[in-house]
Amino acid sequence: MRKVWLFMVIFLLAAAFAAGSMLSVGEDTSEMVRVYRNLIRVEVNGDPVTMDNFLYNNRTYVPMREVAELLGKDVRWNAYTSTAGINDLIYERDALAALLPSEIGHTWIYNGFAEYGHTVTLDRIEDASNRRTYVISGEVSDSSDGEGNLGRGVSLNYILQGNALIQEKTAPMMLDSKFDRLTLIETPLVAGTTWTETLMDQSGLTAKIDAIIQKVEIVDGKKQFTVRHQEVGSPYYEVRVIREGAGLLSFEKLLQLSDSSFTVSYSLYMGGKLTQVPVTLYFATPQADGVLPEIRTMLVSDGAVARAAVIGLIWGPQSENLRATIPEGTRLLAISIANGICTVDFSKEFVDNHSGGSAGEIMTLTSILKTLQEFPSIEKVQILVEGQKGATLGNILLDKPLE
Repeated sequence: MRKVWLFMVIFLLAAAFAAGSMLSVGEDTSEMVRVYRNLIRVEVNGDPVTMDNFLYNNRTYVPMREVAELLGKDVRWNAYTSTAGINDLIYERDALAALLPSEIGHTWIYNGFAEYGHTVTLDRIEDASNRRTYVISGEVSDSSDGEGNLGRGVSLNYILQGNALIQEKTAPMMLDSKFDRLTLIETPLVAGTTWTETLMDQSGLTAKIDAIIQKVEIVDGKKQFTVRHQEVGSPYYEVRVIREGAGLLSFEKLLQLSDSSFTVSYSLYMGGKLTQVPVTLYFATPQADGVLPEIRTMLVSDGAVARAAVIGLIWGPQSENLRATIPEGTRLLAISIANGICTVDFSKEFVDNHSGGSAGEIMTLTSILKTLQEFPSIEKVQILVEGQKGATLGNILLDKPLE
């Protein structure tokens, strides 16, 4: 035996399986110990294997991940809790399937960097004994006015296999990962879960990727996961936000060009079963002495016509003879209907960016009320700002429903 000194952490050599960039920061409980490099032969199920092993206090220590995987087990590491786990290899279909929509025809519309956009639709779901594949197709929006040479088609597979949701893509114009096959997320679906994989990028170069679930939060009653992929030895990264039942909400990456690097991204504009529905929207007259209707055909997700109508108000009128009533920069945060009252939650720009004046304030509220009262289920409208009742629009207190 040959004597060596090693600095060993937690599970001695077991911790070597954790990605270095993913280690959690906390109290340092490591210590310096004397170990011996063993010369014994290691066998797994009678088959000899080659691996480092060490003797400490008359016990032999072997790499945790290597032995566990040779025994057909799954090794997992949580970087936030510094917890290693050995589990049976199982197909966690239900947990992973909850991340994606299940209705055939579900459509995602994404918009992003430099007028980028793409639209894809769930065509079918294929089930096998140990995997499920969501077959998705669509195309990238043509921002080049027909001058682009590459195909705009998008072919995506979301694959549930083992404890992983995997993305496979064929999409030369899609603003997405530089890897055509990538594990998007792994179970357990908790913050700190990490995994590592070696991939080949579109130029044929091999890269090692460390991934981690950075954050888990509840948004609109659904779990939402922020996942980061970091290329080892490179500044290249990818960050995705995935929500239960909706799939991918947003994507960001470092775009690396020959002479510069910068961040690009896209996010979900609309998702669901989309239909085109005519709606009547009310906008102000040029003299701000009333509101007039404008009929618009809107793209509606999952039958949410009232939501589409408010979004139409935010966009403003198409007619040159009408004026917008919603302040610039306003975002619709939420909308719900119950007992004849439609509750509309706007971002703070609704009050902060309003031009003011009693006539303008009345036009804004009148246009919202009359637009939503076009729907038989809505009698009154309660306006919230950043989730709170009682904001003031100029001199008007928004503490009670409009009617």
